This record gives sequence, C-alpha cells and structure tokens, in this order.
Amino acid sequence: MGCLEGKTALVTGGARGIGAAIVRRLAAEGAHVALVYRGAAAAAQALVAEVTAAGGKAFAIQADVSDSARIAELFAACDAVFGAAPNLDILVNNAGIGSDGQDASLRSGSEDLFDRMMAVNAKGPYLVTQAALPRLRANGRVVNIGSISGKVAQPFAAGYAMTKRALQSLTFSTAQQVARQGITCNLIAPGAVATDFIAALRERPGFDEGNAKATPMGRMGQPDDIAGAVLMLCREEARWVTGNVIEAAGGLAI
Repeated sequence: MGCLEGKTALVTGGARGIGAAIVRRLAAEGAHVALVYRGAAAAAQALVAEVTAAGGKAFAIQADVSDSARIAELFAACDAVFGAAPNLDILVNNAGIGSDGQDASLRSGSEDLFDRMMAVNAKGPYLVTQAALPRLRANGRVVNIGSISGKVAQPFAAGYAMTKRALQSLTFSTAQQVARQGITCNLIAPGAVATDFIAALRERPGFDEGNAKATPMGRMGQPDDIAGAVLMLCREEARWVTGNVIEAAGGLAI
C-alpha cells in the first residue's frame, strides 16, 4: 500500500514534463489524481491511460488556470469525481509558462509576454488556491512549483523571475492561511530540468554541459527529481514543514 492511499490530488500543468512526473509519482503512491492541462490533450489522455494501466487512478480536465470561469468549471469537474467538499488532500500548482524562445530580457521583453507569464505563473496559482481552500481537508498539502529563478538575478528573463518570486510570496501567505487546519504549504524551486519547457535554451550549443558543470552534483535535473521532492512534502512525516522554499537544484544556488 502506498503512502498516499485514499488521498485525492490535483496537479495543474500535469500533462507533460515535471507535472507528468508528479502525477505518476502521486498515483503510484495511491492517490486519485486529477491532472489539469491547457492544450496538451493527447499527452494528458495518454498519461491517464498509463497511470490506469499501472493500477493507479487519474483523470484529466482541460482548463486555463488564468481564467476564473474555467477554474470554477475545473473544480466542478473535480467535485463530480471526488464528492462533496471538503474533498481534496493535495494541491500542486505546477502550471507555468516561460518565454518559449521569445526575447524575455529586461531590455527588450514585450509587455504581452510579461502579461501572459504573470497571468499563468502568478495569477493562476492565486486563483486555483483560492478556489481550493474550501475543498482542502484537514492535514492536507499545498505544493507550489516555482524556480530557482525566483532567488537569483536574471536580467535575460526578468519578467519570468518576477512571477516565481511572486509565487514564493503566495506560498508564505497560504501557509499562514491554512495552518490552523494542519495544512502545509511549501514551494519547490527547481534549477534547470531536462524538459521541453526549456527546449529553446537547450538548443544553444553547450547549454546542457555548461549547466551540469555549474551544478555541484554534476548534472541537470530530471522531472522525477522534482516529483520526489513533492512526494516528500506530501508524506505524513512532513506535517510540521510549512512556509518554506525548498531548492531542488542539485546545489546550484549554494
């Protein structure tokens, strides 16, 4: 029996990359997982089929987390499966966007790109968490997926870094909001992880090698490295850990 047997979980941005790894890990430990996707329908359905074939429980919901109306529909779909509120044990705010190869520098980044990153990366977790509050059961878990970018100076991606700093602030506020219910809220801050999210960066000659060399542990992160950190926070043993930014970056920020 897994350590999350009988628990329910919702993972935004759960169809690919880090999100998909989190869905697999939580489901493997017994959680019934709702994975939220925006555009990757085929990947989402394939992941549900994979989890089900492995003996787990998962279902997919399409939603734009920056739109409050779509979030209301998202939670209505969860309620239909999980039952009457409170019905949620684990919320993972993982959905996020980067520059997708566009110029995101402080010197030349566009207002439109900045607004879209703020909408998905900061407004989205705020709205999703707000909607989740009445559904969270006592002793539940909220885990936000941020970035090491929220800590270090990044003039080449200043707007993105701002969104991840904002997510740290939301983490601290949420931790205090839910503490009396025994619910914890923490943020995992990954370094560079080998996913499509940073595909444009990885196309640059020597990026992977340079990142591995700069990382004390000598390699880039993998999606399952982050999923393992999420699971650590979701276990019963982490019940006294809250309001923290936990760097999962192989020592990159040391």
